[in-house]
Amino acid sequence: MTTLKAAVIGCGAIAHHCHIPGYLAAKNVEIVAVVDPNKKNRDSAKEKFKIPKGYTDAEAMLRAEKPDMVSVCSPNRFHVDQAIAALQNGCHVLCEKPMCVDAKDVKRIEAAVKKSGKLFMMAFTHRTFQGNIKAKKALDRGDIGKPFMIRIRFAHSGPDQGWMMSQSFFTPAQSGGGALFDMGIHAIDLASFFFGKIAKVNGLTGTLVKNIPVEDNAIVQFQFASGALGYAEAGWTTQQGFSGIELYGDQGCIVIDYNDSAYILTGTTTASGKRSMHKKIIEKEPLKGGWLTQMEMFIHCVKNNKQPEIGFDAGQHSIQVALAAYESNQKGKTVKL
Repeated sequence: MTTLKAAVIGCGAIAHHCHIPGYLAAKNVEIVAVVDPNKKNRDSAKEKFKIPKGYTDAEAMLRAEKPDMVSVCSPNRFHVDQAIAALQNGCHVLCEKPMCVDAKDVKRIEAAVKKSGKLFMMAFTHRTFQGNIKAKKALDRGDIGKPFMIRIRFAHSGPDQGWMMSQSFFTPAQSGGGALFDMGIHAIDLASFFFGKIAKVNGLTGTLVKNIPVEDNAIVQFQFASGALGYAEAGWTTQQGFSGIELYGDQGCIVIDYNDSAYILTGTTTASGKRSMHKKIIEKEPLKGGWLTQMEMFIHCVKNNKQPEIGFDAGQHSIQVALAAYESNQKGKTVKL
């Protein structure tokens, strides 16, 4: 089989921990170059992973190296132009989230994907977790009856705690937003993965703990096209507590506890508070999957010219919902999509 050429644009932590190792682990794939204007990060990636070439400019790399596939791992603001450039140069694209930070750029990416005929996949890693995959199957089987409510909480102590390799997360001109664009965008994508399209959004954001120019906490309320309701909490200021997803139906609930297991609860709770519950474990390792699985999925799609399940539509819907949440926070009203 012909060896496929890969390149990585952006040499921050996600490139170091996910994209570069993923390409290196694959058969018949070689990384021909990395791109980053930050010399320290670029050189670190080259030396650590023994990558032959490093560039400061993405378009120069695309013209010179002509890779078959590209990971866009740069700060949020640059995703759109770099993804489009890669598509225009004949590359399949794996794009980190969010797809873009401005509504006007959604159509630009859509046009580039259609014109190029190349594959476009979003890096929504949570979709690859076995806990979420098995929960979706249980939901679709009707194991908890008619779904009506979803609750999601994704929080950690922030990218500044041993993760970020530059200040881009906390620089609005590069990030376009804070915790909502980081953890919140995963929650939004999973909400629609489980319950379908989101029709109405309420959002609240705040900088509650950290001294940074973007939000460190956000809450988003959803109403789905189906009529079901839900909300998501995303934060950069939590060092403890629940992280995961709860799916409620009229005959039970599914809990995906990221720190424990995924399970189905059935039974009753009366108005007096009396509980009778049955717990069925559906996945003991809910986070099994993740970065390497995501990379395997993308490479498999490229090798087989197969449209990724997590494609442009997922990126489009998630950014529309996130931007609606920011608009709702600014205007103090519900935003319809």
